[in-house]
Amino acid sequence: MVVKIDSSKSYDGFERHVEGSIDLDGNNVYKFLLDTYDGFTSIHLEYGDGQINLEDEDDCETLNIEDGYEVYDFILDDVNFKGYDFIGEEFE
Repeated sequence: MVVKIDSSKSYDGFERHVEGSIDLDGNNVYKFLLDTYDGFTSIHLEYGDGQINLEDEDDCETLNIEDGYEVYDFILDDVNFKGYDFIGEEFE
């Protein structure tokens, strides 16, 4: 998997927002939207006129994603590595 971030639409902070794309397997590239608000992060992939929630098993089946949490973690790790940090309370 390869993540690319659109830095012109992304920012870190307490209300983090990151947009970019993820290439899942060399053939399937989707735009992603990551939002963190009040310590909770959600990641959605754009598909057609709607969005796929990577935390929803039924949504993931639409794109034949076996483990949405694996894709979610991959995107989140890459976003954090590239410096788009959540700035707020630390959660354990």
